[in-house]
Order: sequence, then C-alpha cells, then structure tokens
Amino acid sequence: MFVIVSRKHLLLALLIVLFSLVTISFMSILYTNTIETNVKTTSYVAIIIDDFGNNSQGTKDMYELDIPLTAAIMPFQPSSKSDAKAAYDAGLEIILHIPMEPVHGKKKWLGPRGITSSLSNNEIQNCIKDGLSQIPMAVGMNNHMGSKATQDKRIIKSILEIARGKDLFFIDSKTTGNSVIPNIAKDMNVKFAARDIFLDGTQNQIHIEKQIENLGEIALKRGYAIGIGHVGIEGGTVTAKAIKSIYPKLQNKGIKFVYISDIINLLYDDNIEFRN
Repeated sequence: MFVIVSRKHLLLALLIVLFSLVTISFMSILYTNTIETNVKTTSYVAIIIDDFGNNSQGTKDMYELDIPLTAAIMPFQPSSKSDAKAAYDAGLEIILHIPMEPVHGKKKWLGPRGITSSLSNNEIQNCIKDGLSQIPMAVGMNNHMGSKATQDKRIIKSILEIARGKDLFFIDSKTTGNSVIPNIAKDMNVKFAARDIFLDGTQNQIHIEKQIENLGEIALKRGYAIGIGHVGIEGGTVTAKAIKSIYPKLQNKGIKFVYISDIINLLYDDNIEFRN
C-alpha cells in the first residue's frame, strides 16, 4: 500500500526537520559556550609580600588582614624564624626570599650570606639549604634583588637543583628583563612563575591602590596575576592599608585572592586554560 504525499506536505516536513536540527545545534553551541564561560569566570590574584625577617614596620598589619597572602621570608635575619612562625600561624603561606646579587648596589644590602657570583656551586647550595632549614614551612622561593645573579646560568642552576630536589617552586621577581630563570626552570622541570607588578616601593597609598587595581585588570584579561609588595620602608603599613581598601573592589569584579602556590597549581594543571 502506498501513501501519496503532496509536494506541499513534503516541503513542510523537510522544513520542520531542518528547523529542529538548527535548533539543536544552536542549543548545543549555547550550552558549550556557557560551560566555557563558567570555567573562566573566576580570575585569580596572588600577592607576595617580600622582606619579612626583620620585624619591619607593617609586619603585624599583614598578619591582621585575613586575606590569602604569601610571605617571603629572608633567611639569616634577626627575626627570620619568628616572622616565619608568626606569618604561618596567621594563615599566610611561606616562601624563602633569597638575597641575590644586583647589578648595581652594595653587597651589604643583601645581608648575611647573600648569593653572589663569587660563591662556588656548593656554597650557593649550602646557603639555600641552611635558609630552608631556618624556614622549613617554605613551599617555594623567590629572589630578593638579584638583577645580576638571575642572569647567571650557573647560579640559577645551582639554586633550582635544590628546588627540584625538595619539590619547591620558584617565583621570578623579575628585577631584570634578562633573567634566565624561565628557560632554565623549564629545562630542569622546576615549576615557576613570574611577577607581573611591583605594588609599592613608595609610601603613597593612592599609588599602591592603583597598582593593585592594575593587577586586577591583568587577572581579568589573562585569568591570573601576581603582585609583589613589601614590609618595611618600601611599603609596610601603607601597603597593608591599600590591600585592605582595594580587596573588596576586586572581589566584586569576580577576582579571587589566592596563595602563590594556588597559581602554580593552576598553571601546571593541564585542564586549566587561562586567557592569553
């Protein structure tokens, strides 16, 4: 038995099928884009505060912020151990702040046992090991000064051998545009990241607040951003006030403050794709 279908009905049926396919495709694309958007809606900011270890002004202010911060503790200083313990007890993350030779500057600015080109590989590694023994809760390292040392492949290899052996990451403070840290870290399979913005270096709170807002803009565009501030004369109490002031504004923009180790984990998670 044959059913005779008119050309008009056949055309109508084809249009219905075509419309259904287009609708399904559109909804699929919309759903996919919604998933991708949701994955990328959160942007992350990590702030490292350098120069702990001397009980400098602003130290206690950082402890009282109740914001995820990472404290970079200088070793071999009068209050290296006590600052590290107090920061850790206050919920800050801890990394080792390694004093390293600058292109310009006085050796005394490094404090005791700074990393310089005059040291042998063994001497460099012993300094790092001893520094870590003072601050055993450190989960990574970054450089204090170091515009000369971070251009020296031998020095960086010596330091990163310790980092690799202890499963520590390294944050390049980027005190020079010629740092060899990224290339050597990649070659040695050491996890690393680099500073985006120095937040302070001044006692001008308005300037520091603007720098923190700039940091937030980087995070919104790329997915994450890393800033470095200081205790002591380069920031201290004023930097803490600026962070406290801008923190809720960045939160309202969908920016989440995290520890620097969280950024490292995100960067080395194959399932995460940050914006370019």
